[in-house]
Amino acid sequence: MLPRHLPLTVLSLLLLLPGTALARSWQGITPGQSTLADVVTRFGEPSTRGKLEGRTALVYKAEQAIGGTRQAQFLVGDDGKVAEINVFPGAPLEKDAVLGTFGGDPQKTFTDDFRTVWRYKAIGVVVFFGKDGLVEAIRFQAAAATPATGPSPATTAPAGAPVAAPAGAAPSPAPAR
Repeated sequence: MLPRHLPLTVLSLLLLLPGTALARSWQGITPGQSTLADVVTRFGEPSTRGKLEGRTALVYKAEQAIGGTRQAQFLVGDDGKVAEINVFPGAPLEKDAVLGTFGGDPQKTFTDDFRTVWRYKAIGVVVFFGKDGLVEAIRFQAAAATPATGPSPATTAPAGAPVAAPAGAAPSPAPAR
């Protein structure tokens, strides 16, 4: 019979290994693990492909919007792995829904224009709320990559590409085409 503390010890050791940071999956895609090919296999060709902050951006919007979203953006690094997923919900989501999904202990902060942001650093999730108090966007990324101050602004983006948010702000949906 194994000691009762062995599973906890093994889990603790796995969490300490480099590259094993936990990330929350979205629709079967896990930041830091899933690849560009995994995204295209799962969702088909995106509405738009472009470059954003030096990463390939796959944007699903309009007719290609993923169920339950207005838009979803997958940012892929040079290694071919998904670094970040930005999801813009298709229906209003309230704070209680976020608490029920991700838990009740987020780090609470604000954007430069005083909109609420909740960070779940341990799972790499950042939730951006609009001024109306409803969820504006949800970002999924590898837990170790969760920025302390929010995304950095993009300097330039091709027409139709997603627009990056100013530091601490929610990502902006790509314009409709």
